[in-house]
Amino acid sequence: MRILFCKISWMKYYKGHSQLDIPANGGKYILNNGFGHEEFNFKPIKLDDSSFDECIGYVEPKSNKTGTNTFHIEKISGCSQLKNEPFIEDVLVVWCATRPKPQKGTTVVGWYKNACVWRKTQKWNMPGENGTEERLFNVRAKAEDCVLLPEGERNRFQWSIPSARGTGVGFGQAMLWYPNEENSGTVLERVIKAITDYRGENWLNKYPE
Repeated sequence: MRILFCKISWMKYYKGHSQLDIPANGGKYILNNGFGHEEFNFKPIKLDDSSFDECIGYVEPKSNKTGTNTFHIEKISGCSQLKNEPFIEDVLVVWCATRPKPQKGTTVVGWYKNACVWRKTQKWNMPGENGTEERLFNVRAKAEDCVLLPEGERNRFQWSIPSARGTGVGFGQAMLWYPNEENSGTVLERVIKAITDYRGENWLNKYPE
C-alpha cells in the first residue's frame, strides 16, 4: 500500500483559522504569519478544473540543498522507481497533529484515500469575501474519500502515532513520515485497521458554530 504520514498544526475543523478554531502546535510559520496553508485541509472545495468537491491539502516538506521544498515521493512504499515523476496517485495520506496541552503526543486527525501527492508545491486560489487568495498545496483528493475525525475521537489509542526519538518509528524533525522502518509494521497495521474499520462521524462538513 502507498501510504504517507503528514504532520500539520492542530485544529478542530480545518476550515480556515478563526476565533473558534485557532491553529496550535504548527511551528514558526504560523507564529510569524498568523496562518498556515494547511488550515483548509478539510474544507471541501470545487476548483475551476473540477466537476466535484475536493480537499486541497498542504504539509510543509523538508527543505533541501537547492533551497526548494519538495517531497521525496519515491520514498513512499512501492514508488522507488518513480524518482522523476512530478506526482503519484492512489496514496493513503494520513494527517496527524500534536495534541494541545495538557495532552501530549501525536495523533491522527484525518485522512485522504486515493490521493494525488505532488513532488513540488503547487498553488491554488482560495475564494474569499475580498476576491481570491493564493494558497499552497501538495496533496489533493476527492472529498468523498476524505475523513476528518471529531476532536474527541482523536484521543483514542488506536490513532496515536509514536515519535522516532523514543521508538525509532514515527515522526522525527520532519513533518513527513515515510513508514519504511523494519519495525513500523505494528503501527501501520493498527492505523490502517482503524481507518478501514472507522464508521464514526466525519467532521468534513462540520464548521465552527
